[in-house]
Amino acid sequence: MLARQFAGVLFDLDGVILDSMTHHARTWQEVFRGLGLEVPLDFILENEGALGAEVLQDYLAAHAPHLAARPTAEAEKTMRELLDQQLGLYLSRHAHQVRPFAGADRLLAGLNRAGLPVALVTSSRRVLVQRSLGPELSAHFQALVCAEDVTRHKPHPDPYQAGAKALDLAAEQCLVVENAPAGIASARAAGATCYALTTTLAASKLAQAHAVFTGLDDLGQHLGVWE
Repeated sequence: MLARQFAGVLFDLDGVILDSMTHHARTWQEVFRGLGLEVPLDFILENEGALGAEVLQDYLAAHAPHLAARPTAEAEKTMRELLDQQLGLYLSRHAHQVRPFAGADRLLAGLNRAGLPVALVTSSRRVLVQRSLGPELSAHFQALVCAEDVTRHKPHPDPYQAGAKALDLAAEQCLVVENAPAGIASARAAGATCYALTTTLAASKLAQAHAVFTGLDDLGQHLGVWE
C-alpha cells in the first residue's frame, strides 16, 4: 500500500473534502460587488486559502485605491469587516447546500483502516468547519487546525507544521492533499509531500505539487486504500 510510505495525511477542507468553492466564490463576489468591484472567479480560486487581509489589501490597492489608501489600523479594520461579511453570507446562505466530494468518506475510512492518522488543516474559521463537516466526516480526523490556530496562514508553512505537530509527527513525514497554489506552497514550505486535486483549478495551476490527481477516487486508487 503506497499510503504507508507516509506517517500521516493532512487534508485541506474546501475544494478537497468539501465541494464548497463555488459557494465561497459567490459570497466573495457579492462582498466585492458591494464595494463596486467585479472580481474574476479565477482570482478567488487561485488565492483560495490565502484570501486574507494581506491579499485583499493588495487587490484593493490595484483596483480600488481609494479604499486601500487608508491608515494601517483603518485598513486592517476594513479587511476584518470584509472577512466577517463573507463568513456571514456563506453561513447563512450556502453552508447548508455544501456536500462532501464523492469518495471523501471512503478515502478517509481507508486511511483510518490503514492506521494512518489524519488531520484537517484549513484556512477557514472553526465555526464554519463545525457547520460544514458533520459528525460522520469529523470522526475520521484525529486533529483539526483552523484559521484561529495559527498566526501566519497559507502560503506560510505554519498551518501544515501545526497539523503535523498535532499528530505528533514532523511535516516531512506527512502527505498533504491540496487544491490551490497557496496550500501547495504552504505544504512544500513545511517540508511535506503535496498531492493536488484538479477539483477547482487546472493541473497547470498546480504544477508545484509533487503529483496531481483528478479527485479523491483517483487519489485513493493511487494510494491503494480502497478495499
